[in-house]
Amino acid sequence: MKAKLPFLLLLGVLFGALLPVGASAQDAVAVITEVKLNRGDVQIQLPGKKTWEKPGMLQSLYAGTQVRASKDAATVVLFTDGARTVTINEKNSPFEIKPGDAKGGQGGGVKDAATALLGKKKAPSYVALAVRGGKRPPVLVAPRNTKLLSDSPTLQWMGMERQPGTVRVFGPQGAIWSAENISLTQIKYPASAPQLKPGVEYAWVIEKKGFPVGKVPFKILPADDAKAVQQKLASLQDAAGLPKTTQAILKAGLLSSNELYYEAREVLTDAVNEDPDEPTLHFLLAEVYEKTGLKDLASEEYSESEFLLKKKQ
Repeated sequence: MKAKLPFLLLLGVLFGALLPVGASAQDAVAVITEVKLNRGDVQIQLPGKKTWEKPGMLQSLYAGTQVRASKDAATVVLFTDGARTVTINEKNSPFEIKPGDAKGGQGGGVKDAATALLGKKKAPSYVALAVRGGKRPPVLVAPRNTKLLSDSPTLQWMGMERQPGTVRVFGPQGAIWSAENISLTQIKYPASAPQLKPGVEYAWVIEKKGFPVGKVPFKILPADDAKAVQQKLASLQDAAGLPKTTQAILKAGLLSSNELYYEAREVLTDAVNEDPDEPTLHFLLAEVYEKTGLKDLASEEYSESEFLLKKKQ
């Protein structure tokens, strides 16, 4: 069950690194992709330290790190050479992280996606903000401030669903397509509309009576760049032995690293529906919302990921 929050405002970027002193993301040989606490706990002991501590989100792991899980808790560790994942539970605890065999990797897609997850930071700190009354316009959720692989995106928004509005898409020369009297929360850009061209910046709005209008931009990824990303996504899809949630996390990380936040959000929301208690999914979804300018949605997802990572039943 999601923790409920009031509307929040970003107070400051108070990041705390997850890397040991003197280490860098390039030194890491593995990363924690999934954590399921259930009724137990997951802890790590970093090289050179005697104390055990809770892992951070997408915790980077170094040779010699010990990982343990108690009771029915479990965690998934992905080795950054793409060779394998290990699920650590009470039966195989403590588990020592050792460098993998680079020759056994599953291809550039897995390795690149794993590397993109290293060195993640803690979520920004937020404070509650009292919300004043008055009209609030619909929130344009996707696509916004993003590149896209698809040239027929589904335009999605929140708020004032029962009040019909007009959706418009703009190109460099002005409006290129519109749909009127829309009472839904999404509409697909149709094949009959002018084709969206790679490299061109577009924007869209939803106009509802009595509410201010704000445009949000998006751009179709150039063909060569899109082909390279799709090849890596295909190698992730074909990779053997990846747990389904970890596979989604890798896909989302790869997409986000290429500023493809629209597709990353789609991957993450689908994965959350299937695995709602995985904190890493909520954390990455919060990052997508943060990078696309949806601070309230980001704060909710950051809060949920922190709650799931720390909860004990």
